[in-house]
Amino acid sequence: MTSIDNNSLQRVSMLSLSVVIVLYLAHALPLYFYNVALPAILRHQGVDLRWIGMLSLLYIPWAFKFFWAPLIDRIYIKKLGKRKTWLLFTQIALVLGVLVLAFTQFSYGLTVFVVVGLWISTFAATQDIAIDGYTVETFSESEYRLGSMAQSIGVALGSMLGGAVTLWLYQYYGWETALICLAAMTALTMFAIFQIKEKTDEHIEKQPPSLIRAFKRPEILWSLALIFSYRIVEAPAMAMLTPMLIDQKWSLAQIGVLMSVLGAGVGLLAAISAAFLLKKVEATQLLIWAGWSRTVLYGLLGLAILLGWLNHWHVLLGVFVIAFLAIRYIAMTSLYAYFMQNSSKQQAGTDFTILVCFELLIYFIGGASSGFLAKALGYGQFYIVLTIASFISILLSIVIIKLSKKHIPTTGNIGKNA
Repeated sequence: MTSIDNNSLQRVSMLSLSVVIVLYLAHALPLYFYNVALPAILRHQGVDLRWIGMLSLLYIPWAFKFFWAPLIDRIYIKKLGKRKTWLLFTQIALVLGVLVLAFTQFSYGLTVFVVVGLWISTFAATQDIAIDGYTVETFSESEYRLGSMAQSIGVALGSMLGGAVTLWLYQYYGWETALICLAAMTALTMFAIFQIKEKTDEHIEKQPPSLIRAFKRPEILWSLALIFSYRIVEAPAMAMLTPMLIDQKWSLAQIGVLMSVLGAGVGLLAAISAAFLLKKVEATQLLIWAGWSRTVLYGLLGLAILLGWLNHWHVLLGVFVIAFLAIRYIAMTSLYAYFMQNSSKQQAGTDFTILVCFELLIYFIGGASSGFLAKALGYGQFYIVLTIASFISILLSIVIIKLSKKHIPTTGNIGKNA
C-alpha cells in the first residue's frame, strides 16, 4: 500500500473523529440547556425550587430508550443509510422543539412547556442511539479509545455551549434570543451528518436486532454488573456538589462558569489524556485507577468539610469540583470504551444503548438517595461514608472484571478483539 493510501486512511479517520465529536456536541446542546442553564433561568424568574427539581423527570426517556433501540437498528431509509436516516430526522425534530420553546416559553402554561421538554428529551435520546451505533460501527476495536474520547469531547463542548453560553445569552439578550441561538447552533451541527459515509453492505444482519439476544450475551451481563458496582457510589457524590456550592454562597454565575466552562475545559483534557492512556492500558484498568483516585478525593473532601477548611478557603471547594469532574471524564471515557468493546457490531445501537440506559438508571437511583443521606449525615460525614462505600465498590469492580475475563476470554485490552 502506498503512502497516499495511508494518508487517505488517516484523513478518513480524522473525518470520522470530527463527525463523532460534532454529533455528540449536537445532542448535548439541548440536554445541558435543561441541565445547567434552565435551572438558573427558572430560579431567576422566581420559580419554586421543588418545580426546578422536577426537571429531572424530563430525563425519563433516556432511561428507557433501550425499548425502541432495536427499531433504530432495524428501520431506516436505505437510500439515506442506517444511521443518517435517524440522525437527520431527530436533528430536525430537535431544532423544531427548541424553536417552539423559544417562542412559547411559559405563555401557554406549564403543560405545553413540559410537553415540549419531553419532545426534545425523547428525540435527543433517540438520536443518541443512532450516534452510539454509528460510533461503534465506524471505529475498529483498536480505535475505540478514540471514539470514546470523541464522545467525551463532544459532550464537554456541548455542556459549555448549551449551558454557560446559553445562560450568558439569556442574561444579556433575553429568553427568545438565547433559544433561537441554541436552535441555530443545533441546526449547524447538521452539516456533520452529511459527512457520514456508511457501508450499507455491512449492516445487513442475519437476524434483526433484539433485546433478548442482547441480554443473552455474557459481555452485556458482565458490563451491567460492572456499571452497578462502579456507578452506584459516584452518582450521589456528584449530585451533592451543586447544592453544596450554593450552601457555600457561590453565585449562580460562578457555578455556571465552574461547571460548564472550567469543567468542560478540564473534561476535554481528561478525555484526551484518557485516550492516550488507553493505548497503553486496558479500559478496565484505567477505570479502576480512576476509582481509587475518586475514593481518595471523597475522603479528602469529607475531612476538609469536617475540619472547616472550606470556610477558610472559599475557592477550595471549586478545586475539589474540578478534580471530581476530571476523574469523572477519565472514568466516562474508559467506561464507554469498554461499552464499545462489548457491543456487537450486528446490533451496535441496541447493545450500547442498553448499557448507557442502565448507567443512567443507576445514576437516577444513586442521585435520588443522595439528598436524604446528605441531610441526615451532613456533608462531611456524607463524603466519609461515600469514601468507605467507594473503597468497597472498587474492590467489587475488580472481582467482576476478573470473573468476566474468565468467562469472556477475549475481554481485555481495548486494542484486542472483543
